Amino acid sequence: MLLALFTVVTAAAQSFIVPPDSLPSGKSYQQWGAKWWQWAESIPYSMNPILDTTGAFCGVSQHGPVWFLAGTAGFDATRACTIPAGKMIFFPIINFNNDYPCPAPGFQPGPGQSLEQFLTIGYSSNIGVRQYVDHVTAVSASLDGQQVQNLLLPPEASPYRTTSPLFFFRADPSLSVTDPCLPKAFAGVSDGYWIMLKPLSPGSHTLMFSGTVTWPDGPPFKVTVIFYLTVE
Repeated sequence: MLLALFTVVTAAAQSFIVPPDSLPSGKSYQQWGAKWWQWAESIPYSMNPILDTTGAFCGVSQHGPVWFLAGTAGFDATRACTIPAGKMIFFPIINFNNDYPCPAPGFQPGPGQSLEQFLTIGYSSNIGVRQYVDHVTAVSASLDGQQVQNLLLPPEASPYRTTSPLFFFRADPSLSVTDPCLPKAFAGVSDGYWIMLKPLSPGSHTLMFSGTVTWPDGPPFKVTVIFYLTVE
């Protein structure tokens, strides 16, 4: 079924952002989105950066030229994180992963559908990942006190909303408490708003962000996160 994780982020100006139509370190935003989920799902519950309240686990399983930042699973947090100089920083503004398989009755592709199509657009009463991201209604963010404008645009106008290809992952078994499908799930499609930052200047940076998802049949989801970043 669907595991929802949320975060919002920004840069002081567009010049801090790697353009979404580029291939940072040889991969598209869509491909980096899949890589982010493979990273996030592989880390045990006890040290998972998404569930971290202080930033103590910000550096877990970080490899290569891109550093992943996580939001939370639905709680406010203030975190401190040290990032090596020269790293690009990639994270979702708001994102969902539709994972497969799951024991819910009828959670299967429709006639003639590929698994990727099913997880992306859904079939019958099963909603695809894109429909969930359509309910994002507000995001705001600032870096070092500078507010970023126009983060949330209509889906067809936003270059930062991307859908991943079908990807495969191996979830840590302890994450079953966050998503009962994860013990058996091995495939997913992600959709959301993503940002790749160019390497930040050495020193201290304060990142503040918040997001809202407004559901048609329930209370809205809201989250606020503060990151105190040290680049060295």
